[in-house]
Amino acid sequence: MQNRPRKRAPLDAMTPNVERIIAAISYVIDEARERGYRVTQYDISKSLFLADRSHLNKFGRPVTFDNYVAMENGPVPSLSYDFLKEDAGAIRRYRVAIPWTRTPAPDISPRAYSYEISKTQVITDALSPSDLDELRAAIIVVKSLGFQQVRRLTHDDQAYIEAWDGEAEAKNNHMSLSLMFDVPNEEAAKELAFLSKHL
Repeated sequence: MQNRPRKRAPLDAMTPNVERIIAAISYVIDEARERGYRVTQYDISKSLFLADRSHLNKFGRPVTFDNYVAMENGPVPSLSYDFLKEDAGAIRRYRVAIPWTRTPAPDISPRAYSYEISKTQVITDALSPSDLDELRAAIIVVKSLGFQQVRRLTHDDQAYIEAWDGEAEAKNNHMSLSLMFDVPNEEAAKELAFLSKHL
């Protein structure tokens, strides 16, 4: 008797909200500075993931509406990561002005960058008070736990596990939005994917 392939959760892609993404990244960098933290692209990506997931489960929508992929060190928000890498194609396509600066941080790791932003460049009008609360809580968690514990925490996420499972060679498997709910919810994921096009 042959084993049937396991049914995978649907991949309902959202339309990322660029204004929210830029505001969320800016706020995380600024909040880190206020608390005396130095932040890398890893810290920011994981903060966005924790904030998006928490806000989704508390209020029915994520903060950024970005789509996540499973990479070796955990979930990564696709478009946010492009902006953090200062990917010329993404910046041109979405016509964004990057308000932060990044500098190589080889003392952290060979591919790490450290991010800074001027207070005057932080514009959070696109974010609600609950968005800001979740982002603030997320950066505190990420910096308090450190790399290895955050890696373990995010690797235990059900959406990450399914996306990475059995795909050892793949570098960026798409994560299912429906599995980011504490109780998997395909209908709610479909609705969010639709609504994200009209925000």
